[in-house]
Amino acid sequence: MTRELEAALSAFVARPHPLSLRGHVKHYAWGGRQYLPELLGVDNPEGRPFGELWIGAHPAGPAEAQLPGRSVPLDEVVRRHGDAVLGPGSVRRFPTGLPYLLKVLDVRGMLSIQAHPTRQQAEEGYRRENQAGVPLDAPSRSYRDRNHKPEAHVAVTDFYMLHGFKSLEAIDETLRTVPALGGLMPDFGFRLRSVGREETRRQRLVTDLYRRVMTLPQPQVDAALEPLLARILPPYQAEKLDRLSPDFWAARAALELPLPDGHRDRGIFSIYLLNLVRLSPGEGTYQPAGTLHAYLEGVTVEVMASSDNVLRGGLTPKHVDVPELLRTLSFDSGPPPVLRGQAISASERAYSVPAREFLLGRITIDAGRPHHAAGPNGADSLIVLEGDAWLDAAGTRLALPKGACALVPGGIDYSLGSDSRALLFRASVPK
Repeated sequence: MTRELEAALSAFVARPHPLSLRGHVKHYAWGGRQYLPELLGVDNPEGRPFGELWIGAHPAGPAEAQLPGRSVPLDEVVRRHGDAVLGPGSVRRFPTGLPYLLKVLDVRGMLSIQAHPTRQQAEEGYRRENQAGVPLDAPSRSYRDRNHKPEAHVAVTDFYMLHGFKSLEAIDETLRTVPALGGLMPDFGFRLRSVGREETRRQRLVTDLYRRVMTLPQPQVDAALEPLLARILPPYQAEKLDRLSPDFWAARAALELPLPDGHRDRGIFSIYLLNLVRLSPGEGTYQPAGTLHAYLEGVTVEVMASSDNVLRGGLTPKHVDVPELLRTLSFDSGPPPVLRGQAISASERAYSVPAREFLLGRITIDAGRPHHAAGPNGADSLIVLEGDAWLDAAGTRLALPKGACALVPGGIDYSLGSDSRALLFRASVPK
């Protein structure tokens, strides 16, 4: 490490102050080609997909902290000087580093049917794959770290997703009214009437159905899906299907995510068994461990515990591990709560969820009406999605144009302002 960098880090430790960050872009195939390049002010003449912008210290894609004369990976800054970044209170609670990861996602193509593990499941899976000699960067790896991954997100545009299993009554109606699906469990309706309202038995019924769906031999999957797709593909291609119909997404999945040798992806069944949710800008959902979900289309801001553990069940060219997914799933059913946030000031709505690692806030600033954030916060990460803003803290003013990111160390009061109007999102450690 150069003397200049040592001096810059020493100056930061002596007087913690806001850091400008450069987020890390993930060029996933499902990503959009316009939103993130325009947000970041970069050209994209070759139409490369920009899937996610990571703003955090996860080693798989740390943001770059801008210090005098040098950019430094944020995970290195946190590793060397966690007290100065997180503040004394947060570093005692999270000694391994920044506990959350903030992202902006532009979903052009459908994401996989997926869920995330509990902390215990992650630790066990990580150890098991290490003992088996699976490299951390291997495509077949399911557990890339030891952490769990609860996550929340808030839509920036109209946003479509699948979230959790439908109510049993809604599943029963689907199996009765979609002929191609009725054979998945012919006695589902009879069993539903026999279980009544007893929750354990109702959950067992969902478990049995989904395990059957996900372990069907491939010839039976193809036989069930072919007549369904024969019915829905023509109206989809004629643009006569609505996005609030599962047929729309099933047809899109069949065309965009084909399997080799003409086989059909069993993940299409999940489109009919899960809740199809449309979110307006400012609305969001929370995905605790074990919640089956998939993002389908739109732009959203997401925050999660700092992890990259994903267990996939289909609709993806990436590694699918059905047995591991089934081991981690929660089989609760019913429509998901939609997060609309709570006004905690004239300029911010906070989206509180039962996660100890993060809080997500949506901040709208008008000219002449600055936003004040009083400590002791626990390391706030900020991104500007609309307009231009500025940040004042610890005697430092940072200009925050559209697309800019910043980190305010824990325990520091700060103010945000704009000469016109600005929209920002904030991830923070809950107090």
